[in-house]
Amino acid sequence: MGGENEILFYLIFIPHVLLALSLHEASHAGAAFQLGDDTAALMGRLSLNPLRHLDPMGALAFLIIHFGWAKPVPVNLLRFKNPRRDNMLVSLAGPLSNLALGLILLIALRLLYLAAPLESEARNTAVSFLFVGAQLNVGLSFFNLIPIPPLDGSHILLGILPESLARRLEPLFRQGWMLLLLLILGSRFLNFSLLGIIIGKPMFAIINAVLSPEMVQDIFRCLMAYKLI
Repeated sequence: MGGENEILFYLIFIPHVLLALSLHEASHAGAAFQLGDDTAALMGRLSLNPLRHLDPMGALAFLIIHFGWAKPVPVNLLRFKNPRRDNMLVSLAGPLSNLALGLILLIALRLLYLAAPLESEARNTAVSFLFVGAQLNVGLSFFNLIPIPPLDGSHILLGILPESLARRLEPLFRQGWMLLLLLILGSRFLNFSLLGIIIGKPMFAIINAVLSPEMVQDIFRCLMAYKLI
């Protein structure tokens, strides 16, 4: 990718990343507020303003390697009536918000095909824009559900497991960053992508449930024409 195509990629990618991360973190803050903890809300995190959520290093990593992070939302478990359950619900709110946005973008993409069946430059650009956003949000949702700290899935798992087992697992979860790094980097040295299996299969199952095979084929033709894949 280079030149005009690289510029087009970032023009499409950056707005979706900013919205996806802002929605994800604001949903955590909103769920915590509804459950009795206003810590994040008082810090201005109950907002879709990306500046409230961006982590400089995480944003730079997104631009360079297309993998990054936002500032985590602070949660005070002492403010919850049921800390284990409520922390699990707060953690679940982030991935669910990205999944919902991804589905909205996929439905918008399907409606676009019905409204504008004839090809044009504007239509192909809109198709690429909507699909990149849908893929990013659905993929981000399933990625965050992986039960490895600091991802949301680890908090969800601890909330589901019996309390005695959760307590035994908590010390192991302190090494979560190492496990996550091994999962990400390990895929580069194997003949198959572990993340592709964990994230890709459910992501494309959802995409294929909303879009017809013909639509998906045409979308990838558009992406290839713009050299976005």
